Amino acid sequence: MLPRILLVTLCLCVPWLHSAALEIITTSQQVAAIERSARVHTLLVLASEDKKEDEEERSIEDLAITAYPGLMKLEKELDGLVTFAVADVASRHKNSLVNKWQLQGLPALIIYKDPPKENPYTGKLYRDAKVTDVAILEHPKRLKKMLKLAIPTEFVEEIETLKNFEAFMDKKTQEESVVVLISKQKHPTPMYRALAAEFNQKGLKFAFMNKKKEGTDEVMEKLKVDGAPAMIMLRSMTEHVVLASENLKTYKELKGFVEPFATTEEAKGTEEKDDKQKTASSIKFFSSSDFDDLVLKSDVIWMVEFMNSEREQAVTEAEWKKTFTDVHRKAGMVALGAVSCTKEVELCERFGGPGVRVFPLMLTEQKRLKRGETLPQTFKTVDEAKAVAIESIPDMTVIKITPPMMKALVLSIPSQKVMLAVIPDADPDVKQQFLAKSSASTSIVCLVPTVPDPANPTAAPFGIVAYQKKTMGSYTYPNIMQFILQVLAQYPHPQDATLEGEDVDYSSMDEASAKASVPYLTKENMENFCGGNKICAIGFFEDHQDTLSNPESRLSKWWSTFVRVAAQSKQNGEPFFFMWVNGKCQKDFAEAFEVGLFQMPTVAVYSPSKQRYATNVGLFDEANVAAFLKSVLSGSIGTAPIGNVPELGEECSFDDIQEVAVGADGVAAEDDEDLDGMLSEIISEEKHQRDELEKELASERKGSKKSKKSKKSKKSKKKSKKKKGARDEL
Repeated sequence: MLPRILLVTLCLCVPWLHSAALEIITTSQQVAAIERSARVHTLLVLASEDKKEDEEERSIEDLAITAYPGLMKLEKELDGLVTFAVADVASRHKNSLVNKWQLQGLPALIIYKDPPKENPYTGKLYRDAKVTDVAILEHPKRLKKMLKLAIPTEFVEEIETLKNFEAFMDKKTQEESVVVLISKQKHPTPMYRALAAEFNQKGLKFAFMNKKKEGTDEVMEKLKVDGAPAMIMLRSMTEHVVLASENLKTYKELKGFVEPFATTEEAKGTEEKDDKQKTASSIKFFSSSDFDDLVLKSDVIWMVEFMNSEREQAVTEAEWKKTFTDVHRKAGMVALGAVSCTKEVELCERFGGPGVRVFPLMLTEQKRLKRGETLPQTFKTVDEAKAVAIESIPDMTVIKITPPMMKALVLSIPSQKVMLAVIPDADPDVKQQFLAKSSASTSIVCLVPTVPDPANPTAAPFGIVAYQKKTMGSYTYPNIMQFILQVLAQYPHPQDATLEGEDVDYSSMDEASAKASVPYLTKENMENFCGGNKICAIGFFEDHQDTLSNPESRLSKWWSTFVRVAAQSKQNGEPFFFMWVNGKCQKDFAEAFEVGLFQMPTVAVYSPSKQRYATNVGLFDEANVAAFLKSVLSGSIGTAPIGNVPELGEECSFDDIQEVAVGADGVAAEDDEDLDGMLSEIISEEKHQRDELEKELASERKGSKKSKKSKKSKKSKKKSKKKKGARDEL
């Protein structure tokens, strides 16, 4: 069957419920196409059971529409702006997506909103998937606003003067065309931003001009454009075509205007690039300004090559990738970097000139990681330093005959209190106790806590989860780490024992101590509260801080919730530093963390030293925020790289914040439903929808058990040759 594309087609001659066709995503190849696209994609993730071939897609689509009847209406309202689809993660599909997003349960909602980035090691494009509370589908108004805000802005250049416009035209190549939208809106509309995202890297550059800006009239006069709104396609300042305002109403009209001028060039990363075009993007070069923060203050072992000009010219990306991949496979916490001795003379001399140096870690008496003394040896090549770097990994296991990879694993997840043990030369009886095959030379199991037996309170209540090598692959660092993270996501995490009555007493916290635990973030205290090697939990709220004086204000309620989360987090020994900021006032700062005006209140975790972050997409209550923070620590919620974080600006007055609340078109945004009512409604309706969906799936499973058993018995008789996997590291 030919690969499908993510489209929803509406046949206007019959009712939409029967003619609409949500595309069904079942393979990793289809997801890869989404990850190469810059458009916003929204996937409803479900799992179907065995069906007849001609009924399979209809059943999963009907199930989606039955559970969420507003989905098709929402798709129609956002036609062209956002792409909707249903992802079927049933394990029977070839290249199944069952483990693609590491979801804790179904149904789930996945949103791809960030522009694609290039993987420096594979050259392929990828995007981070945001797991969103599926209950938001019951509130299409709020989801619609969120998706519009998520449409990327970086593909449209906002221009204010004729001089800047001419400079923008000069930057384009001879093969490129320029699209300009002149509008009375203050900023590019979601429809125009979506158009720019769809035609990204297809020979078109997009610009936007606000009609009310003084320089816009000069541009309109130069291009002989009579009024606004107007869209112009330019090959040069003298060669252009204008689309009249009456044809600017739908996305289809805009796309039809620009499409003939677009090229068919494949997106970057879809094919192998010529060696001459490849840059050393996978080589991390440090400068004097970031070396201490990124290397000396980090919690990984670094091999840093100080390169002279000759070595810098000779090093190849293929060589660097091979070395890094080999080290990462054997020991995940050994990193590789470089310093240019030509550009960073002082930094190079500080560590003895050209050569490879190893920056190890050590353990304190409290078994905590700290940066050790730089090893005295200077190695000629990274390969020579590799064995020494791996050997320097601190050992937190009891027995000393421990593979370096296993030592690295336990240090990679310190927040989870995961203990590691190695049983060498285990006899068959011991293997049997741990449900390991007696014939296996090496086995890995996780002991997970279970419900204690009241009749035997002294017994150790543990269940056993075994690493399935046939399905999970060879014993390499990435594979085993993935296994551990899956176990942590599915089973309760070990917690420090808390005696009854030792819960956090919030009533004993006075106002001063509460404000000290969650201070207000300003440009003066930013470095002190959220700088260096700290892990910051930043609350984004939208009301002026003076409203905290009113205990009934919504800011007081949000802030009090955040204070309780901070107190519980501190008692649990989590490494977060809590603070909050006015996201309306500090709009640029909030948007760097993907927090828009309609996404507050929320919380983001930010590591300034590693330049990575994660933003909560769920409800803002005590349980969900605490769960989000734990998931970030465990790795079940991934972090994304962040660019230059804007500095905090001056404080805003009440009037300033009210002005920010006005929409881009100059009209105040519509009021959302009462927040407290919405949250309680979401919680109750989410449970109801999941129960209904589980009943549907259960009935399907019941009807297909016999056919499934028949298929399995036939498959078990077949034998197939297995391709030799990666070399085990144990």
